[in-house]
Formats: sequence, C-alpha cells, structure tokens
Amino acid sequence: MIGTASTLSPEPSLINLHDPIIIDNQNYLPLGKIRYSYGRGFWEEWFLTNEQNREFWLSIDEGDFVLEHRIQLTLPFQNINRLTIGKAYGEYIVTEIGEGECVGFEGELPKQITIGKKHRYVHLSKGGSSLMTVESSDEGIEIFQGNWIDPFEIQKVYG
Repeated sequence: MIGTASTLSPEPSLINLHDPIIIDNQNYLPLGKIRYSYGRGFWEEWFLTNEQNREFWLSIDEGDFVLEHRIQLTLPFQNINRLTIGKAYGEYIVTEIGEGECVGFEGELPKQITIGKKHRYVHLSKGGSSLMTVESSDEGIEIFQGNWIDPFEIQKVYG
C-alpha cells in the first residue's frame, strides 16, 4: 500500500482502540484516532463515545490532554485568520493559533478524513481548565468545548 495508504507508527499511549476508559466517572469507548502534524511535531485526536452514544474528542499534545465535544455557537467573528493571541472574547482569551495537517488515521471516525488535508485552529481559554477550539477548513467552521484533564485520572476498564 506504499503511496496509497498510511499506517500510523505506534506511539506509547494511555488510550487504545476499543479499550474502554473512565474519565471523571464517565465511561468512554475509543473508536478512532487521527494524527495531525504541525511542523515541529504532532498531536492525536481520539474519537470517543460515551454510554449515551454522545461523541467526544480527546486531544493529546505533548502530554496535555483535553476532552471536548462539538457545540453549536454563533461566533462574534467570521474569519479566524484575523484572530490574535491575547484577544478576549467574553470570558475566553485566544491562547493558541495554528495549523494541522492530517498524516494518518485509524479506526472508526464520524466523518471522512483525508491524508494531507489541513485545517486552521484557534484555542480560546477560560480560567484554569476550560477550553474552546475553533477549527476552520474547506467545509466551514466547527466549534468544540471542554476541559483540560489530568492524564493520571484516566482509568482503564478491566474485565
């Protein structure tokens, strides 16, 4: 499959496909994973569902974990390229702006993923643990909201 499909290199992880986990007393099932490159490194986004079949994304970047879900929200801006680090929007402050390129994926995902596809993202932080991520691609803007989590609080489900 050289040149036509990607295989993700194995990386040490607390998460494995189809091995249930518990975060903050909630059960989640990891169904898929996407790896994005941002030039100097990569991050992974795990697609999870909970017991009510609600969809979540667990992003892991340089040892930082954030659990988010998609939300519907009208933004006070239309073009994320005009945002700058430190700008406040209500209680949220822009803390990171970047671009990711899909370099591989595996498992079951809720949308079609294409190797080499890029998207811009903006992280807006509120307080110590609340995060909102705005992603912009050819398909439009998606917004996710959640919280940073302590990886030591992720529990595996046994038996």
